[in-house]
Amino acid sequence: MMRAYAGLIALALAACTPADPPAKAEIPPPVPVSVAQAGCRATTSHDWSAVGSQYYVVEAELGGATCADATATIRIKATTGEVLFEHSYAVSQVPLAFSPNGDQSARRDELEEWAQNAADTPTANTLPAWPGGAARPPNFRPVVNRGTYESARGTEGPIFCFPDGGESNSCVFMNGPHATLLGSLTPESE
Repeated sequence: MMRAYAGLIALALAACTPADPPAKAEIPPPVPVSVAQAGCRATTSHDWSAVGSQYYVVEAELGGATCADATATIRIKATTGEVLFEHSYAVSQVPLAFSPNGDQSARRDELEEWAQNAADTPTANTLPAWPGGAARPPNFRPVVNRGTYESARGTEGPIFCFPDGGESNSCVFMNGPHATLLGSLTPESE
């Protein structure tokens, strides 16, 4: 019986003995920053609820070795993730949106503002009419033919406009899962 008690005491003591300390987690060494990761970087994304119950995601990103030579990309996606429109610009070509002396924090703010819809009224019917026989609509530089432009205006569908130069805004016409770059609104008068 003594042996039974001795065995029980040994088991009880073993249960009270702390377990081996947990192994230390290995922290991997820091990954060196590559040239591609260095420099000026910013991203932004937001939902856009367009007229006619159409929903999209507007994303913009910016990157470059320096903030002065960065490239900005804007894209409009369907809610399913499909890219419907995408265009890139050197920030130096879009002084309406990006200051030539912008630093990293300024670029973040500028990118966020650039990715907002700049259309006063975000429907295509508010764009200037393209008179028959005219080379283009007043105050607009189209990249499509008159038929495509006027068809977009006639649907009264949503447009998304954003700065694309020193004084102009590119306008993208949205029609469900389709996006068409119509051209640029300009402040010129005719």
